Amino acid sequence: MSWFPFLLHLFALGLLGTVAFVPSREIGRYFFKFHATLGLLAVTLAVLLGRPWEPASGPWLVRMLAFAFAGAVLAENAIVRAAGAELRRDALLLPVSVGLPFAAVTAFSLAGPGVGGAVLSTFHYWTSAMILGTSMAAMTTGHWYLSNAKLSFDILVGLCRLFVLAAAAKTAVSGVYLASRFGEYWALEDFWRLVFGLRVGAGEAMALVLGLMSLACARRRANQSATGILYVGVVFVLIGETVSLYLTLGRGWPL
Repeated sequence: MSWFPFLLHLFALGLLGTVAFVPSREIGRYFFKFHATLGLLAVTLAVLLGRPWEPASGPWLVRMLAFAFAGAVLAENAIVRAAGAELRRDALLLPVSVGLPFAAVTAFSLAGPGVGGAVLSTFHYWTSAMILGTSMAAMTTGHWYLSNAKLSFDILVGLCRLFVLAAAAKTAVSGVYLASRFGEYWALEDFWRLVFGLRVGAGEAMALVLGLMSLACARRRANQSATGILYVGVVFVLIGETVSLYLTLGRGWPL
């Protein structure tokens, strides 16, 4: 499994899973059409780059689930465009119902011997999807208040809270990896220790701090401040998760 296509899969999974919990009647259908299209673009690029139709791209079950996930994202796009004013949450969660097993099967197929490592890898991928999706969904939702000033701030507060929870969960999973393999990671040359520091410092510590700051602003109804902070948060999350997936799948150093 190539790390960059899998990163795009996780981004789409997290984004579509997050927006499924936004009240559709209040925010409007275009919100879901926009995010469904963004998820579809990410998955399409992932399929084109990952080429799951080629046996060399990974185990057959992983390749099959990659196609199934792409099909579920495409089906959600059709559902969103055909639905009325209110969308059913179970329809919006269709990609999640395929994406979570896809990530889990990938973890079990790539992890070494032992169930514990595969389970930890599963949470590693799931929390990556969570932090990618919640940060992006919160940031884009901040723009919806520019066109609808009457939109309830409970939506933005809820998404910022999810971002904070995702950042905390991601940090906890990385903490387990660091604690269990600290000697191995510390023995690496200085360049790689710097990369590890970038991953933890920017992608987790700063993401968590920025998530808390955006949540505080959203609670005070300071939409522009919250959205600006979330912009920076998305950048740090993208840097952190890009480095993380490269280290995990490209170098065999999960973090």
